[in-house]
Amino acid sequence: MSGNKKQSHANKQRVRVKAKDTPGVICIERSTHDEAIVISGSLTVEYADAELKSLLTEELEKAAQGIRELDGIIGHIKVAVSTTSTEIFSVTDEKAASAGAPRKTARIALAAIVFKVEPPDAESIIRKALAGVRTRLREENKGDLA
Repeated sequence: MSGNKKQSHANKQRVRVKAKDTPGVICIERSTHDEAIVISGSLTVEYADAELKSLLTEELEKAAQGIRELDGIIGHIKVAVSTTSTEIFSVTDEKAASAGAPRKTARIALAAIVFKVEPPDAESIIRKALAGVRTRLREENKGDLA
């Protein structure tokens, strides 16, 4: 490109991680739009009886605090969680019995828009929040998950 032409994607930077939806793998995409840093993240985790909702809340609040400590502005940090569990049914003779499998799966999808923070710093804070959820679930369920 010549020095006089503006690069059409000069304000965009994307960081991708392969293996999306692989349990335990954090996937992050980051881009910029004008002054905004846009971060999308996902994490699929297996858990037993851990309090996923409270873990997510705590880690998201830590992320918000990290952004504020850098004098950043939070447009939003949103998370959608889809959970699945397995119920097993068995019939012997005429009676049916059911039991829940000990493992549940949650797919966490995150979207964040922040301002006035360096993009790598914002990404690091969001990645740390997702890693915190993963680590804490593993610690709380060591005996429950193989």
